[in-house]
Amino acid sequence: MLLVMSQRPRNPYRPGVGQRPAVLAGRDTELRRFDATLRAAPEIPANVRVEGLRGVGKSVLLAEFQERARQSDWATSLLEFEPRHNTDTAILAVVGSLADTAVRDMSVAARARHALGRVAGALRAVGFEIGEVTARFDPTLALPGQVELAVRLLAAVNAALAAGKHGYILLLDEAQVLHDETERDGEHPLSLLIAAVAAIQKTGAPIGLVLCGLPSLATNLLRARTYTERMFRGERVESLDRAGAEYAFVGPLAGMGIAATPALVDQVLNTVEGYPYFIQLWGAELWEAARDAGTTEFTVELLTAIGPEIYRRLDIDFYDPRVEALRPAEQDLLLSAATCPYPPLVVADLQGATDKSAANVNVLLGRMANAGVIYRLRKGQYAYTAPGFADYLRRRAERVRRT
Repeated sequence: MLLVMSQRPRNPYRPGVGQRPAVLAGRDTELRRFDATLRAAPEIPANVRVEGLRGVGKSVLLAEFQERARQSDWATSLLEFEPRHNTDTAILAVVGSLADTAVRDMSVAARARHALGRVAGALRAVGFEIGEVTARFDPTLALPGQVELAVRLLAAVNAALAAGKHGYILLLDEAQVLHDETERDGEHPLSLLIAAVAAIQKTGAPIGLVLCGLPSLATNLLRARTYTERMFRGERVESLDRAGAEYAFVGPLAGMGIAATPALVDQVLNTVEGYPYFIQLWGAELWEAARDAGTTEFTVELLTAIGPEIYRRLDIDFYDPRVEALRPAEQDLLLSAATCPYPPLVVADLQGATDKSAANVNVLLGRMANAGVIYRLRKGQYAYTAPGFADYLRRRAERVRRT
């Protein structure tokens, strides 16, 4: 069937980073749990740890959490961490800036500045007070910057209360990039953040913290502060079930004058394995291919024709940047991993597939874990943080052999 191209609506699929899809499928349970978390706060602090692989829709869910919080009259700040934030100074600067901006946005900057001025002279004592909320702890036990960060966050809490809000919630994405060094005099950015928020929450002040990241996030938190297993409610974001994946794929076509054959839907769902990013990418490429072919139907034949282009785009947009940001030695080790059985990636197998020493392999694996390419399952075993990564490595190794 042919369709006049000028009448075709825009592509409804959005395979971007953190882009909200036209149809948000399969996340009702997570959203209901977050609504319940908000209702229980501040008596039970609104702390949530969101974990999952890349491409599973964590950032989209985090943005939905922010919208739910706003609708429930909480003031919010959302930020995506970057590797450069993994220092005490950077955390103090970036999170403190979020709090300062929240104060200004709620039009109580003058009151907050006055409060901060009063606090500055009291930091040598055992506590501090801002507006309606008092927080107390021993500065001699606090991390450098902890008191200052707590002060700035408390200013945001009080600004929120003054504006008629229930409180203030920080939503922080890519939080797995934060990890404390083991040395006592090293960098401890994650501890700094957690300790400042926890000190405020002990007063009963309405502040919440939502951390979103890769599966290594829980381990990083536990190493930073052992009490984090009780401080956060865990939310593991998985790939969509079959019904949710089908709705995410065919839902955007409703009212568009485009149909997908049952055989095509079945083949796409078997391929994408429920991962939202893949669903959006396959849908977007099929949409453009149907447009170019002048047809109103997604078919298996159409998918077969564009299959190589889909994988080319997937590799260039989703996988290649993660590998090319690594050092050459780490890239070489990943190419060796392409020959290993998976899942999981067993260190002994990897050592047998490379000419690098066992010690060097362990160092490189640690670096790749810090870079967010792999995460540790248990001693001697790792997993990739992106779905389909093992297949990608085999494609990449084949390209290298051909060059």
